[in-house]
Amino acid sequence: MKSNYKKKLSTISVKILGKKNAYKLRYFRKRKKLPNLKNPSDLSERLIASILSPDFEKYAYYTDKVEVRNYVQNKGLDRILLEHYGNWEDPKDINLSLLPNKFILKTNNGSGNHVICKDKATFNLNEAIIKLNNQLEKKYLYELHYNAIKPKVFCEELIDTGSDSWPTDYKFTCINGNPYDIFVATERETKVRYSTFDMNWNHLPYTKKEFMPEKLPEKPSQLSDMISIAKTLSKDFEFVRVDLYEYKDKVYFSELTFSPWGGIMHSYTNKAIEILGEKFDVK
Repeated sequence: MKSNYKKKLSTISVKILGKKNAYKLRYFRKRKKLPNLKNPSDLSERLIASILSPDFEKYAYYTDKVEVRNYVQNKGLDRILLEHYGNWEDPKDINLSLLPNKFILKTNNGSGNHVICKDKATFNLNEAIIKLNNQLEKKYLYELHYNAIKPKVFCEELIDTGSDSWPTDYKFTCINGNPYDIFVATERETKVRYSTFDMNWNHLPYTKKEFMPEKLPEKPSQLSDMISIAKTLSKDFEFVRVDLYEYKDKVYFSELTFSPWGGIMHSYTNKAIEILGEKFDVK
């Protein structure tokens, strides 16, 4: 109910104020000041200005979770791609008999809905189809590049942790091909928590207290490899967040994100987005 209310309120704001002014209002609610979108300086301002620009749709190819695999392969990083079992425009075309016993179904046009199967014998495909169709039909008010993606469902290898726990998610904030912080998502099976680190795994005071976990995650064993991967995948872009998983000493690709949290950067402090905004001018 609360989520639907927020969506309706957001839709009304865009219709009445226009997308630019609605974005200014969102930023003000979070930062208690109006953004400077003509001469953006902090990270959030820069991202919002980029999202509002006419050419932001060019990132649709790289945010398409099926097409981006080609980009990763062309960078010589096949080894970090999860095995792909197929993709379909209509979820009704999924043939369970051709899939392994364990897998995950996702949509290529955004984040959110996914369906995990750990045992085909008990898997309810009809319920999965309903959930996936809802995501395929989703339209974005702000991040319009997602609307430019031809919607598909795809099936890939499941990183099975043996429990309801997710593998730890490491998100590298990259500016001009250099990663400047690692945004780590943990406790995703309950209420997701966030923390930020530098490239030496020193904790950074970038995350607001209410988003922090009780215990900071330990340094991943493949940190140096992930940093190298983030540099390789980000060097073609002014800004991108490279999202990776690490599980059992192996690195897996998740996605490329050009508009994290719609550019609002909810968990980041005002000081953090100021510091990161300055990195755009580093030569």
